[in-house]
Amino acid sequence: MNKPYQGSCMCGVVQFSFTGPALFVADCVCASCRQAHGASAVTWVGVKSAHFTVDAGSASLRWYQSSQESERGFCTDCGTRMFFRSSKWPGEMHMTVANIALPHDLIASSVSFEQELPAWTTMSVKKHTKN
Repeated sequence: MNKPYQGSCMCGVVQFSFTGPALFVADCVCASCRQAHGASAVTWVGVKSAHFTVDAGSASLRWYQSSQESERGFCTDCGTRMFFRSSKWPGEMHMTVANIALPHDLIASSVSFEQELPAWTTMSVKKHTKN
């Protein structure tokens, strides 16, 4: 993954891009991601912060401190949650794969916090393999 990737929020106001190798692509089923996104899982891609830029809409980008060490970035115009950063992973930016323009080759190869997968979902944790 060294090609440029582009993405945006649902309304298109906040636009971002990144290059460089992915540090990971993973489905996260932690309680915080589930609550923040209203979904049973969120697929994230992580890159070095130096490889990430906000290309448009920075005035509409807000950061919510979701825990003592973590923040989640969202568009104030449409509410789309797109970003995660944390002192637990310094120098990294995590972006939701769902907000990256298609086509792309970002495929989850792991599940994070699978022990937190709730019983109420039909999603099953399976072993991911890279293609």
